[in-house]
Amino acid sequence: MTKFTTTAALFAATALTAAPLAAQDEQADMTAPIQDAEVVPLTQWTYDDLYAEGVSAEAFIDDMEVYSPNGEEIGDMEDIILSPEGDVIAIVAEVGGFWDIGDTHVSVPFEEVEMTDDGEGITVPVTEETVEDYDFAADTFDPQAMSDETMPGVDDAMFAPRAWRASELIGDYARLRDGDTFMNYGYVSDLVLSEGQVEAVVVQPTGAYGGVGYRAYPYYGYADGAGWTAGSPYYDMPYREQDVEDMQRFDYGDFTS
Repeated sequence: MTKFTTTAALFAATALTAAPLAAQDEQADMTAPIQDAEVVPLTQWTYDDLYAEGVSAEAFIDDMEVYSPNGEEIGDMEDIILSPEGDVIAIVAEVGGFWDIGDTHVSVPFEEVEMTDDGEGITVPVTEETVEDYDFAADTFDPQAMSDETMPGVDDAMFAPRAWRASELIGDYARLRDGDTFMNYGYVSDLVLSEGQVEAVVVQPTGAYGGVGYRAYPYYGYADGAGWTAGSPYYDMPYREQDVEDMQRFDYGDFTS
């Protein structure tokens, strides 16, 4: 069994058996009640820890170079794979364009990833000799592929929520509670990671809510029952319009980590 197989098995075992969310009735989605979740009051929520210890997921994906153990630059970051609870499981990178095998997508368990000394890259245990231990088909983590996955002999079984890609949530609509329904608030522009998990969701509000700058809110995964399911185009926050009126802007320039 390759090292990637362990990661791939997690995705297969946690695949959704329900119909793809994009095909579900939109009105049903608009009125679906948010389950009880342990909600962080925004009056007690500050950005201090995010600035001191957080990392932008979007910047991590876009800016990090990928190096082999001997310091050779071998590729670029592609995505981050997370559990239903928001824990980082693995990173996905494209490597090896100059190797005989050509460009190859690899998945590296997060515990095997190390930051470079300058903090501008990551080192992974992938070389031309070991790349086959980590490679996989590029469409393995496609949301449609994961939701269509079946397990021989247990096709009718109810599986736990599946893992998800950071790029699935970035770009989704962010919505607020409005009675028993939801109202559009803006869109998810980024995730803030800290100590191997998602700590916050960064939202760009629409013009109706200020429209200038970003706001960062506590992350609620679908394991928390706060209204989001991997693959849905909507990230539903357990807050109402009056709760977010006085939210301070989130300033990327204040990151110190």
